[in-house]
Amino acid sequence: MSFLTTLKKFGNHIGAYKVHLCPEVKGQASEKGKPLSNVKIERVLNFSDGKSVEDFTYTDNNGGFSLPEINIRSNQPAVPLAEIFTSQAIYLSYNNEEYCLWGSRLSGVKYREEYARKLRQLIADISNGKVLFKFQNKKTEGYKFEALSICRWSDDFEVVEQNAYFDLSEIETDNN
Repeated sequence: MSFLTTLKKFGNHIGAYKVHLCPEVKGQASEKGKPLSNVKIERVLNFSDGKSVEDFTYTDNNGGFSLPEINIRSNQPAVPLAEIFTSQAIYLSYNNEEYCLWGSRLSGVKYREEYARKLRQLIADISNGKVLFKFQNKKTEGYKFEALSICRWSDDFEVVEQNAYFDLSEIETDNN
C-alpha cells in the first residue's frame, strides 16, 4: 500500500463529525441463474467534502459476496444550508464488462434503514437490464428514494426507467 493511500485512509478517521457512507453490503451474482464465482465486486463511496473510499471483494463459489459498513469523519465543519450528501456506486466486473449493482446519492450523513435493507439483498443477474427505480422513504411521506441497478427485489421496487444511464448527478437527493 502506498504512503498516499495509507495517509488517505488515516484521514478518513479524523474530522469534524461522523459520516455514514454505506451500510453493510451482501449479495449474490449470477448469469441467467448460474452463480458467478471469483468475480470482482468494486465499491466507490464519496462524501460531498471530497473524501472517498474505494474497496472491493470477489464472489465465492456460489456467487455470494459481502462488503463491510463504512463510516468516515468529515473534513468540513457542519455548515447550515450546505449541500451534504453521500454517493454509492457498486459494480460487478465480468468478461471486460461492468455491471451496475447499485448507484445512488443520498442527502445527509446518517444511516438509513431503507438503504441498508436494499444493500443487504443485492440479487444481481447480469442478464437483467439496468433500471432506475424508486423505493420507500419512511421519514418523508410521498417522497421515495431512487437508485440504479441490475438487481431485482420482490417488494418495494418501482421501476421508473429501463436501461437508465449511470450518472449519479441525475439521481435526486432527500433533503431530510
